Amino acid sequence: MHILSKSTYIKGEQCPKALYMYKKHPYLRDKLSLEKRAKFKRGTDVGILARTYFPGGVNMTPTTPSLFGKMFEKTMQNLNDPNVNVMYEAIFIHNDTLIMLDILVRDGDKWRAIEVKSSMSLNETYYHDASLQYYVLKGCKVPISDIELMYINSDYERKGDIDVKQLFVFKSVKDFAENELENIDKKVNELKDVVNLSNAPKINIGTQCFTPYTCEFRGHCWKKIPDDSFLHTTSYDDKELFSLFNSGIQDNRSFKRLINPLSLEMNQIDALEQDTFYINYKKFYDLAGKKTESIAFLNLLFYRPAVPILDGHKPYQEVVIAFSILSNQDGEVIEWNCLEDYSKMEEGLNILTEELKRFEKVIYFSAQNINSLMHKYNILESKEISFKIINFRDVLKESDFFNKKTKYDFSLKSIYEELFASEKIFEHSRIILNATSDNELERILVGKDMEDENKYLQKLYNRLLK
Repeated sequence: MHILSKSTYIKGEQCPKALYMYKKHPYLRDKLSLEKRAKFKRGTDVGILARTYFPGGVNMTPTTPSLFGKMFEKTMQNLNDPNVNVMYEAIFIHNDTLIMLDILVRDGDKWRAIEVKSSMSLNETYYHDASLQYYVLKGCKVPISDIELMYINSDYERKGDIDVKQLFVFKSVKDFAENELENIDKKVNELKDVVNLSNAPKINIGTQCFTPYTCEFRGHCWKKIPDDSFLHTTSYDDKELFSLFNSGIQDNRSFKRLINPLSLEMNQIDALEQDTFYINYKKFYDLAGKKTESIAFLNLLFYRPAVPILDGHKPYQEVVIAFSILSNQDGEVIEWNCLEDYSKMEEGLNILTEELKRFEKVIYFSAQNINSLMHKYNILESKEISFKIINFRDVLKESDFFNKKTKYDFSLKSIYEELFASEKIFEHSRIILNATSDNELERILVGKDMEDENKYLQKLYNRLLK
């Protein structure tokens, strides 16, 4: 019935080989990370809320892929039904390309097409998404008054119930889409030809493996790249690394001839070849400070909902929903959470402030700047706390910590598993997914996971600061 969809078109734009693999060999995809699962869930939740801006619509979502054709016919019938004024996930097919439009609203004798985004700003990829949809709508001869991107208003502040009229803002992209019609038609036909190839197109690995999204077939396409390849280093820009690789410099020996033997690049290559890690210990000891027994290992869990859940909060504003503290002295564990009632956050912040005063040093590991979060909620206003909080991730980053995984995942998991090769630990995103789950049994797991993560951090800290 169709060859392309919006998602496969985007995949093909990034890399035609990825499109071919998805259509012909989907079983070779990399495992979906928990972090990506969390992002998909957030997008789905925002999309459903956006429908309340235009209530009373007909949901055209098919129950199975085999019904796409039938729902396309039904969508076309609804266009001429005066009793249908709004459709959700309206299905259109043109030139073997299928789209499911988030929201379609009757606008006089025309229709207003709306694509929902869960972000607070728009990027070029979003414009191209909408342009493909406009191309299919035009091909189906749907009279379009406008095509718009509906996204989150960063200035919205919750006061009582969610006001969707204030939460969302709109941006017309019709002029942009109109100008892209010829390019899209050409690209659609090119990508259809790719799908019909007897073998995958020969495309060298490159920056398209990561931009604008990490390709789900990276594991397959990189299977011949050794774990100790210079491509895994971080000191050179990826564009420069791939330029060297695709010009014929494909092994470490050739790469080493180009770099300073005393450089960071050489240290990283040595770490790769010896299957170990590199760290600049001089920087590390300066940043980590003196070792002391009175250390709190802190796991602070916060949630950044696209739609604010507390009065006075804005979209994506952090809500502290749990913390766990592990004492390095006696193994004492202090836990708190408000998973059942986020309005109790202030109570938890007060408890946290008092508990942290007891320790000489507070160590945490996070890709987020928890210090700025603590400033926002006045935790660091206490002089007894502000000077002793250290983000161990920042310390390792600034100490040039490197192993074969950290280029792609500078996480507690990737670093811990390098130093303790016989152990495997879970992704941090598992805690977030469980904490925000509707399943009570999953929420119960949060406290134990946070405690375990603190133990991993403690073991890592003691190992490096020996």
